[in-house]
Amino acid sequence: MWNLHRLGSVRRLSSKANLKKTLDSNKPPNSQPFVKVRLQPGEQDPLTKVYPRRESNPLYRPRWRNKAQIISAEDFEARPKVTFEEEFASLHDGMVVLSWLSEEHRQDVYQMYLELMVEQEKEFKTTSHEYVMRVIGERFNLTPTRVAAIVQNCHDEIQVAKEGGLIHEKAAAYVDAKIKEHINNVYTAYGEVNPNEFVEEPTGVAGITFTTGEVTTVEDLYNVDELTEKAILREKGEAQKLIDTKIYIEDAHDDKVDSQVNAECLKLIKQVDSYAELKQVLKREDGVESQKPEGGSIKDDDGNIVAETERRTRWKYVAQTINVREQKKTGGKSRGGGKVRKSKKGQRSNTIVEQNGVLRVATVHEVANTAWKPQQNVNELCYKGVKTAWLNRMSGEKNGWGRVAPAAPTPSEGKVVEESS
Repeated sequence: MWNLHRLGSVRRLSSKANLKKTLDSNKPPNSQPFVKVRLQPGEQDPLTKVYPRRESNPLYRPRWRNKAQIISAEDFEARPKVTFEEEFASLHDGMVVLSWLSEEHRQDVYQMYLELMVEQEKEFKTTSHEYVMRVIGERFNLTPTRVAAIVQNCHDEIQVAKEGGLIHEKAAAYVDAKIKEHINNVYTAYGEVNPNEFVEEPTGVAGITFTTGEVTTVEDLYNVDELTEKAILREKGEAQKLIDTKIYIEDAHDDKVDSQVNAECLKLIKQVDSYAELKQVLKREDGVESQKPEGGSIKDDDGNIVAETERRTRWKYVAQTINVREQKKTGGKSRGGGKVRKSKKGQRSNTIVEQNGVLRVATVHEVANTAWKPQQNVNELCYKGVKTAWLNRMSGEKNGWGRVAPAAPTPSEGKVVEESS
């Protein structure tokens, strides 16, 4: 009789799809046309095992594919808790990786970002920063969040140089050389291999592994190796399916995109519009003027019009439609005794706006300024500035995105240079 940890041997494949065929295929099944690269799953967020309701992210960390050699997370956790040594014997035993993101590496990431964005716009007329960050992350073995931070930082530096600010390139080169020298000396002292590249920390460094306290008893008639292979295949297939079915956020101004609402909210807007139309019909039948003047006039003491004034815009009212019965079924208790549920990313906000007598669905930008705004996407927050500059560029603005010549008294000042290797 065998005791198996984490294998889930008694659980069948959760998906009816052929997971082995799914893993072997190189064609991206995503429905969005600009998705041309099929991303591969990396290391998942270990907190999803601790908090089952946490959203699973198969690209939390990239795959471990570098020269750095460290102990595995399972062996690190199983090491003796009591020793006679105060320090680890080597970087390998301490699960330590020394690496540095050089300026050359940063510029390579930013250059690939420029090329992918221009290529997407020319070929599909639709772009997605979220997708591009993930593609670059897999290419350079970085997390999408780090790629977003690199791109935004490079963009800010170029804009500062364009306005005449100083970029201390020599100081940055000196820091790069000294840190690389120090890292090389440390690896030489321990006799280990220097990765010579930036390495993302694996999930095991945080001290949280994928092991659980659950034990499944399996009779001797089962093939343990086969069950293990099926469990690994199932986990990879489910992670790949999450990536393949991902719908990426397309680039657009938030004030031009409507927020998500349910059928009840749309029904309410339709009823209000029907009531407004009926009111206008009744006014016309009674001979009452249905349209109010758009502006007013300023008259002197003799009654002569001396100036015309525009009518001021009415206040904008924002409200959220709430289904109390639905909340009581799925939600937590509020101070009033009812049940509420926090707004999560991707959840319908059901927000409506009334302005100048017109009721409509609120935009994403308007919902973001309310008290019930959804959780912010970390990556969207990181590259918010460069994404706005890209959208302005698509609208006709120049010199706000891409490589721009530094400020100098030359005719080429402010010229955008979009290089392609």
